[in-house]
Amino acid sequence: MPENSDLAETPAPSVLFSTLASPRRRHVLRRLLERDASVSLTQLARNVAASEDDVERVYAELHHRHVPKLVDAGLVTCERGGDAVTLTDGGDVVEPYLELATRLPNVTEA
Repeated sequence: MPENSDLAETPAPSVLFSTLASPRRRHVLRRLLERDASVSLTQLARNVAASEDDVERVYAELHHRHVPKLVDAGLVTCERGGDAVTLTDGGDVVEPYLELATRLPNVTEA
């Protein structure tokens, strides 16, 4: 269960579940939770694209669509013009919701 101070940093439920609707954003968050450190956007693209075999396309989608949505939700930070993506304190409390979103059938992307 999240600490009270963590709850203050947790995005609103509608923002959280809209953000978790994307399999790619869930993958990014899972990877950051596993590493507990910054991960380069290039490495995230490689991880996401491992089964898709198209790193450049995945990188572009992460850079322009998915990582900005995670930043807007307050779950990650991304260095301006840089390549490092880091989980925020608010992102730390997302793990149980991430697990739930992963297990639910028919979660559609928003």
